[in-house]
Amino acid sequence: MSSLAKIPYRIFTFLFAGLWLVLLLLTPPERTLGGIIRWVFAHGSLTQAAVYLFLISALLAAGYLLGNIKLEAWMKELAIVAFGFWLAGLFISMIPARIAWGVWVDFSEPRTQMMLRVIAVGLIFLVLTWWINQTRFTAAILLLFAFVLLFLVRSTALIRHPANPIGESPDRIIPLIYTGITLSALLAGLSLAAWLVERKTRRKQEGRH
Repeated sequence: MSSLAKIPYRIFTFLFAGLWLVLLLLTPPERTLGGIIRWVFAHGSLTQAAVYLFLISALLAAGYLLGNIKLEAWMKELAIVAFGFWLAGLFISMIPARIAWGVWVDFSEPRTQMMLRVIAVGLIFLVLTWWINQTRFTAAILLLFAFVLLFLVRSTALIRHPANPIGESPDRIIPLIYTGITLSALLAGLSLAAWLVERKTRRKQEGRH
């Protein structure tokens, strides 16, 4: 256990990111979606992992507001990683959208509108936290953003976007592979956040000397 703790977080980041990619490449074509399922999995796993990371960040923000100041770096870095995953998920979604619907971005699709709203709200909150520059305010914003995110995700209707293409697939192996891909993305995100926290802590310590 002690030897495992000595492994740098960047190694875990690359390990889980590599596992995410390998599982995507090993995903077999699905009966309905065909080979496009790999792009769907890439998009879905990143956005789903982003939601989990945002929620973890919000929980840590709540802990910070309750008095645990050691959670400051973690809540901030997790939110940054989550936002990056969300953006990556949006850009990757353009490829299957182009293949399936003939457009890079289908603005008439509520799910696409929801993703863009989340980005817009996130950017507004980012500017506010940068302008106010107060950690307790940032923690409160992270909590508020988590509620906004959950509301948008759960209240968004569907038009072209299938409701549950993975769970409804007749191929039993498909949901298992997607679970592995999503878990790999989540672990990669957590490892990346830990790596960023570690770097920030090291720089602060070096600045004191």
